[in-house]
Amino acid sequence: MATKSTPRKVRPTARAKGTKAKKPQSRAARRSPRSPKTSRAAALANLSRRYAQILAAATNGIIAVDPAGVITAANPAAAEMFDRDLTAMHGLPVARVFVYGGGHPRAGQAVPIGEQIARGPYHADIEAKLARTDGQSFDAAYAIAPIVKGRKVTGMVITIRDVTERRRLAAEQQVAAAVFEQSSEGLVVADAHGRVTKTNPAFRRMARQGDADAARRPMFDLLGLDAKAEADLRAQLETAARAETDIWRDDPAGGRQAWRVALTAIRDDRGRVQQFAAIVSDVTARKLEEERILHQANYDALTGLPNRTLFTERLQRLVIESRRSKTNVGLMFIDLDGFKAVNDTLGHDAGDLLLKGTAERLLKCVREADTVARLGGDEFTVIMPLLDSLDGAARVAARILAALTAPFDLNGQ
Repeated sequence: MATKSTPRKVRPTARAKGTKAKKPQSRAARRSPRSPKTSRAAALANLSRRYAQILAAATNGIIAVDPAGVITAANPAAAEMFDRDLTAMHGLPVARVFVYGGGHPRAGQAVPIGEQIARGPYHADIEAKLARTDGQSFDAAYAIAPIVKGRKVTGMVITIRDVTERRRLAAEQQVAAAVFEQSSEGLVVADAHGRVTKTNPAFRRMARQGDADAARRPMFDLLGLDAKAEADLRAQLETAARAETDIWRDDPAGGRQAWRVALTAIRDDRGRVQQFAAIVSDVTARKLEEERILHQANYDALTGLPNRTLFTERLQRLVIESRRSKTNVGLMFIDLDGFKAVNDTLGHDAGDLLLKGTAERLLKCVREADTVARLGGDEFTVIMPLLDSLDGAARVAARILAALTAPFDLNGQ
């Protein structure tokens, strides 16, 4: 048989007259409050961790020492610079770590770091070559800064930078600058737009110009290159790092100069031109010598006419061209009757005058496109390209016979 349950009555909590009932506290409110001392310790611990992370990430070496010069802290960068174990550095006298390296006049001796710590200079770079434990050395720049608490110095911080690479680059720049200034070859540097930024003394002597005259001028204009030579050099630089050309230019003094220009385009990692550098050599003497040798090989020394070698070369070329273009080439052989008698009776000087006079008269009888050559002795030839007919050759022959028939004055003979 089912029974009915009687509802349970809840008695109200007694409270003093005139007071309000308290609200139940939240879980956060029931926690024990943090004391100011505990909060400050937590903040300091957080700050200490942050400083430790900064020291570990720093690329410069950082060493802290106490007033007695004993290392109290160091970062990984400092340990790596000196090739030391980071933990083992703690507690070492700083003078044992700072030792002059190889190449220094006092190599192997301790750096007077203690005196520097005591007397300064502070916050100023001190440069020295320092030793590593592996026997190697590095160029260092270090600065000392005092740690002050109140009015009392409680220690020092030494910041070290490895400046080996910086010194190496500086030394290379000094060498490059010396080479640039002392080079016997002309050097010209221009920006990416081809405007001259720098020239060396050798180039200024070659060009007979001052430094101010060359500055900001177009490089190709300063070098005396015409539009075709400039285009050729630029085309070469499209496929190669270096381009060369030889040019003849007018000397400001009124003569002529032969220059060999070697041009280099200096590009960045993306292949964009940043600068141009030109090496200019004065090859005038060599070019003149080459021309002299070439002239001797191809021209008669007495008359200045093409010799047998050049005559043969031109004749072969003109015959090939005439076959291709279906035109005529005339060829004439001439010798002087009685030339031996002139040599025997009047002497070789008179014979030479006769040969020179003959050459001059032959040149006046032919066109500019024709070639008059001396094969040797009293034998001459004339090559006449692009002849319309054999009659043209006959007319030239008639002029030559008439010219050579006229008397020659050989020093009054």
